[in-house]
Amino acid sequence: MISAQTVRQIVESNPGLSEKFFIVDVKVSKDNDIVVKADTDAGITIDECGELSAAIEGSLDRDAEDYDLEVSSPGLSEPLRLPRQYRKNIGKDIDMEMPDGEKLHGKIAEAAGESFVLETAHTERQGGKKVTVTERNTYKYCDVKYVKLKITFK
Repeated sequence: MISAQTVRQIVESNPGLSEKFFIVDVKVSKDNDIVVKADTDAGITIDECGELSAAIEGSLDRDAEDYDLEVSSPGLSEPLRLPRQYRKNIGKDIDMEMPDGEKLHGKIAEAAGESFVLETAHTERQGGKKVTVTERNTYKYCDVKYVKLKITFK
């Protein structure tokens, strides 16, 4: 059976691929159905999924082991998993849930090695006037239940 690690190594050990793509997730079923979720810093296109699929397939020996391969984007409704995904989405609106069930909404203001900054805004009365107050709080990636991009239609 082909391992998820083998697929990751194909991408990560090839400079032409690893400079362009990053792997978000790889799943391999017991029937050798391989599902690769990949992205780029600019967002992955269908053509780029095809390019990555061909590169992975070119590094696997179908004669030695039969498999099915699917390469796609992580999808808008899936939670962010990697710091690189947070970095590429700085300035975008998110919905976030904490382990205790508290839900927060805001924008990713910064993202670094172990943590990211969530910027939230709310209205308060100050001196008889309504004022928008912006807060910035830092959260470790491992301390949140999930973070998803907020999908809005205009």
